[in-house]
Amino acid sequence: MRLESMPAGGSRLVRDYLAGTPRAARFYRGSPFAPGTYRRKADELDRTMGPGMREAAAPIVRPAGPGGARALREVLDRNGYFVTTGQQPGLLGGPLYSLYKALTAVRLAEDLTALLGRPVMPLFWVASEDHDWEEANHAHVIDESNRLHRLTLGPNPGAVPRPLGRVRLGEGVVEIVNRLERSFPHNDYRTRYTDLVRETFNPWATMASAFSDLMAELLRDTPVGLVDAAHPALKEASRPILRAEAEDPAASEEAVAETSDELAGLGYSLQVPVIPGAVNLLTDLEEGRDRLQRSGGGFTHRRSGRKLSKRRLMSLIEDAPGLVSPNVLLRPVVESFVFPTLAYVGGPGELAYFGQLAGLFRHHGTGMPVAVPRASLLAVETKVARVLDKFGLEVGDLRRGDALLTRFAREQVPEDAGRAVGRWRDAVHSIAEELEQISAGIDPGLAGAVKKARNAGLSALETLEKKIVRAIRRRSETAGGQIMKASVNLWPGGKPQDRVLTPLQYLMRYGADFTLAALGEARVELDSATA
Repeated sequence: MRLESMPAGGSRLVRDYLAGTPRAARFYRGSPFAPGTYRRKADELDRTMGPGMREAAAPIVRPAGPGGARALREVLDRNGYFVTTGQQPGLLGGPLYSLYKALTAVRLAEDLTALLGRPVMPLFWVASEDHDWEEANHAHVIDESNRLHRLTLGPNPGAVPRPLGRVRLGEGVVEIVNRLERSFPHNDYRTRYTDLVRETFNPWATMASAFSDLMAELLRDTPVGLVDAAHPALKEASRPILRAEAEDPAASEEAVAETSDELAGLGYSLQVPVIPGAVNLLTDLEEGRDRLQRSGGGFTHRRSGRKLSKRRLMSLIEDAPGLVSPNVLLRPVVESFVFPTLAYVGGPGELAYFGQLAGLFRHHGTGMPVAVPRASLLAVETKVARVLDKFGLEVGDLRRGDALLTRFAREQVPEDAGRAVGRWRDAVHSIAEELEQISAGIDPGLAGAVKKARNAGLSALETLEKKIVRAIRRRSETAGGQIMKASVNLWPGGKPQDRVLTPLQYLMRYGADFTLAALGEARVELDSATA
């Protein structure tokens, strides 16, 4: 198996930012590939961080393993920094990009430690307060027969949306793990990881706790620390940001709207729409987790319509901050307020909404971290590589397997058949043109009938040509089957592999060697020629 780096992709804003286009760069901290960007951010943190900030943050961090524990001590003892990333919890570890985010943060932290001469620790923020059960409740694997399977726990077991840290998996997860096991050939890796998944994704675990425990084990040999978004110490530390947001939500809206208007004025689309009156806070009360909307001097919950006074919201923040959480825009501000954060590693969508946040960071008096693209990797197994080599294909050629098969079949049409079809088509056009000229002298109204007959002839010819191609495809079933099997492995469901398959797809086959290989490819290349 080999791993290939793929283009980061994303919106035009993100592509321009990563390319260093000045009009896009102004919305970010600086180029993620320039060492000077990180040096300037480190200097800012040294100037602005309050005393005891690292010590206050330390209890929030759960080291994934011994390396994480050592890294945390180093940060505390030598005034270090953090590189952060994160993801919503997902069944069986969620899509591959969750692991790739963590490994990118590991490599970046290593490089920044060498660059700055100060310890830098990677953190993985587990968004346990998120409540999108439909996004988290499924995982995809490809079995021994190269068939893609969607393993799902089904609908939300509760009557109202709840944070994933409060939703237990239930008995249905037992069959999920059994189906996972049956999808892979028997080997030592399958046994090890099946046992691990049975231990972590058990009926009594929540989606968030199971995801955290699995990620901790997968990252045990790295210096990663995990952060639970619902950790009581984190809620305590983030209270000033939550309080400020509740005190003056209109000012935050104005700050985001101003930056968003600038982006729109330059022709960039917005990743997160600015909704008038929306508040960057959610509560988790009787009706479930719900976002707040300004209403008079208080608030209204957007889904349930329940009213909430400003006094009541402030009371929740003071006395029960676990019931109040930041939305996707405010979360990075909270993170940078609590941790001395040099950089945030994100996917294309996250980098896009980071471009909208400069004003919000300024409003809360917190410096924006450097926005860094995660590694986008494609696993090419040996069986797939053989198909690519056999037919002279690139990985991108297989994204639309059916279209590729049709193209292949057309290319295999015998030359004499192709020439005959071409002569027939030319003849139809030529004879139709001749008839059109002749008929014009008889009756100008006949031109329409000639065109209709020409079109009918061309349509019949096109149908015949398709039948020839289908016949060739049937004759080449073996080649077609090989191409389609390779296609489902590289582009499951026609989508990028790392957005669909769980990391267990490769851990069950290759063990920890897969993680090591991915770590080796997850580097952010810093430009040594840039200050």
